[in-house]
Parts: sequence; C-alpha cells; structure tokens
Amino acid sequence: MKKAAGDGRDDKATPVGKGMRESSMRNLLWMSGGNGLSAILKLLVLAVLGRLLTPEDFGLVGAALTIVALAEVFGRIGIAPSIVQAPDLTLAMIKTGMVTTIAAGAIVAGLVYAFANPIAALYAIPELDRFIEVFSLLFVVRGVGLVSEALLLRRMQFRALAGIAVVTYLIGYAVVSVSMALMGFGAWALVAGQICQVVLQTAMFLRLAPDAIQFGFDYSKFRQMMRFGIGVTLSKTANYVAQNADYFIVGRYLGATNLGYYTRAYLLLSQPAQLVGGTANEVLFPAMSAVQSAPERLSRGLNLALKLCALIQVPATVLLIVTAPEVVAVLIGDQWDSVVLPFRILVASLYFRTAYKFLATLLRASGNVYYNSAWQWSYAALVIVGASLGVPWGLEGVALGVSLAVVLCFFSGLAVVRLILGISARTGMVALARYSGIGLVQLALLIILKAWLVALGLPDAAILLLLTLVCVLAFVSLLRIFPGFFGEEGELLTPYLNRVLARLRPGGGSGNGGN
Repeated sequence: MKKAAGDGRDDKATPVGKGMRESSMRNLLWMSGGNGLSAILKLLVLAVLGRLLTPEDFGLVGAALTIVALAEVFGRIGIAPSIVQAPDLTLAMIKTGMVTTIAAGAIVAGLVYAFANPIAALYAIPELDRFIEVFSLLFVVRGVGLVSEALLLRRMQFRALAGIAVVTYLIGYAVVSVSMALMGFGAWALVAGQICQVVLQTAMFLRLAPDAIQFGFDYSKFRQMMRFGIGVTLSKTANYVAQNADYFIVGRYLGATNLGYYTRAYLLLSQPAQLVGGTANEVLFPAMSAVQSAPERLSRGLNLALKLCALIQVPATVLLIVTAPEVVAVLIGDQWDSVVLPFRILVASLYFRTAYKFLATLLRASGNVYYNSAWQWSYAALVIVGASLGVPWGLEGVALGVSLAVVLCFFSGLAVVRLILGISARTGMVALARYSGIGLVQLALLIILKAWLVALGLPDAAILLLLTLVCVLAFVSLLRIFPGFFGEEGELLTPYLNRVLARLRPGGGSGNGGN
C-alpha cells in the first residue's frame, strides 16, 4: 500500500532513548517559546481590551464561544488526531480525512446557524443569537485546514506551529480587535479578531502542508480512522463539557456581566496552564504515539513531565496567588476588582489543571481513547456538580467547586493510568510534594516582601514586577547552583537555561551556552 510522501513518521527515523528525550525537550522549548510569546501578547491585548470593553461584552462573546467550542469538537470528529497517531499513514487516509473534515465542518456550520435562537434562549441571553450565527462560519474555514495542521503535528514541525500561533493572534486580536474596539464596535471587535485569526491559521497550515490538499474517499480508511476518531470525539466532548459547563452555569444563573468577570479570571489562569500543559500536550502526543508499545518509556515520559510541571507550576501558583490584585489591576484595570478572589481560587489548582492534560495525552497516545473518554466524562460530571453547588456563593463558590473538581479529576486519572497501563506516577508525586514544601517557604517570604513594598507606597505595576523578578532570579540561581537538588528535571533543564543565559551576555550569542 502506498505511503504518504513525507508524512514525518514514515520517511524520518523516530529518535529513541535519550535522543527522543532531548528531541522532545527541544520541541517543548520551541512550542513554549511560541506559546509564551502568544501568552504575553494575549495579556497585553487583554490589558488594552479590558479598558475598552465592558464585562458584558466579554460575557456575550464568551457565551458564544462555548457553543463554538462544542461544535468544533464534532466538526473535527477525531480525524486529525487519527492522522497524527496512525502507525502507518497512507495517501488514502489523507484524502479521506480532507473530504471528511470539510464535509463535517459544513454540516456543523449549518446546524449551529439553525439552532442559534434556541441556544440563546437556553442561556437566557436574547442578543446571543447574532454572535452564534456569525461564528458558525468558523467551522467551514477550520474544516479546510485540519488535515494540514495534523500533518504538521505528525512531522513535529513545532517551530512553524509556534510561529503561526504568534502571528495569527497578533494580527487577529492585537490589530483587528483593538482597532475595532477603539472605533466603538464593542463585543463585535472580539468576534472579528477570532474570525481573522482562524482564517489566517487555516491559510498558513495549507501553505506549509500543501500535500493535505488532496481529495478522495476510501470507506475502509474512513472506518479505520473513525474507530480511533470516535473515541477521541467522545473524550473531547467530555472535556468540552468540563471546560465550559461552569461558563454556562455562570451565564445562565449569574448573568452576562458575571460571566464576563469569570471568563477574565479564567483567561488569566489559562495562560500559564496552556503555556505548560497545552504546549506539552502538543509535543508529547506525537512523541508518545511513536513509543506507544513501550510501557517503560511511557512511564519515564509521564513522570518526567509531571516533575517538570511541578518545578514550574508550583512556584508560579504561589506568585500568582500573592500578586493576584496587582495582576488584575495591571492587566485589565481597577474596574475588574471582582475578578481577584475567583482568580486566586482558580489559580490554586494550576498544577492539577496542567498535569491532568499529560494523563489524557498518555491515554490517547497509547490508543486507550475510550478509557480516556470515560475518565473525561467523570471530570465533566464533577465540574457540573461543583459549579452548581457553588452558585449560591457567587463567582467565588463556582470557582471553588470547579477547582476541587480539577483536583479530583487528576487523582482519578492517575488511578486510571495505573489500572489500564500499569504505569505508576510515584516519582512525579514525590517531586510534587518536594516542590509544595518549597512553595510554602516561597509563600511566606513573598507575603512579607509584598507587605513591605505596599508599605513603601509603590504602585501595583512596580510591586508585580519586583516580586516577579525576585522569584525568577531565585529560581534561576537555585537551578544553576544546585541542579542536583531538582533531580532529573533540573539536570535536563539546566543546559537549556545556561544556553539562554549565555546568549543574553554581551558577545554570548555565538557561544554554546555552557553545554
């Protein structure tokens, strides 16, 4: 049977052992750089838009995007992940995938447009229907580019993917949304930015992977991809419910304005979570798929991911909890004070919100998509219960219920992975306990330092900058001086850190960075 030319798995040897670990680490750093820059751009754009638009504007678009996210799950129908995960990708699979994703996108677009009014009534937000109708156009556009995106992931072209994420967000939101907000378009500024970004992403995916633009339909290949794809779709549907049920509950029972506050709190939380968890998910899925038949390597990969997550996210959590008022004031303005406490509660679960993605990736990469689906549905149920129970206590109650659901989801996921794959996360949990202890010390020191800075009468921006610099400098110094204390994850990260520091020194750009 004919193989797909240049599919990245068949024409390029997969690195093994230490080589795979270092290759994955390089890919992770490339995607982290791109996603990190995207996160910075998002925060800068948020700082501008938060001062130009109202909480109700953000709430309206946030509600519409929950419907977009659900419809997109069905528009994808798991075809793209099946292309990434397939041990042997054929030309017939690419052709069939292209036809299937375009057709699915068109069908979903029609359904979303047709049901815009009932959905708006369900939310009890009458003006929502217009936003949903316009957003329905996205599914046709996304469907055209899904196979190209999947091929780029399969080929591990993370540098290109990182660049696309940065450029499209910059044009879509920093240019289009901000310009339209300045001209008084309100919530429609956010709609235009989203549409512009998706159109540009699709065009760039097709430009970089033009071999996806092939059409045909092989029913046997369709069935083969759908066996995996249906499981992925069920998992993503459950994950959608888990990620958006709280939005629906807040919008339905607390109103569009409160939903605007809640979505801003969630956006601030999602940047560090996506930077680590989302980035690692994009890198780990193709890497783990390549070694899906080697449980010991999957175990090492999972535990290393969990240790790196604890190394980065525990200090970040402590810093964000202490500086939450300053983060909100600097990034979105003093008029958003109602965001501070929900943000603090949500960010307390940052490690678990990030790390559970690794477990989902492991289950998908090993082909256990139906076990992953069942686990994701349990997570969705926990979020619905937690958010619903929290409604009487307002946004803070919803945030607490959702955070507890995330923690329970993570630990239940560890049990599923142990039961299905026989993989233990013991070393990852030991690292979490170690970094949590260090985090308590960090918390006490930051509270004392912040009290002193506040007493000096420094502005919010200065306090945030100084506390962040203290944490970064302390982290870098400890990692360079005592890399062994941080275990395998510290030893793996230190050479890359040294390389970055060497390039920052005058005349150090051409050095080897201390390797």
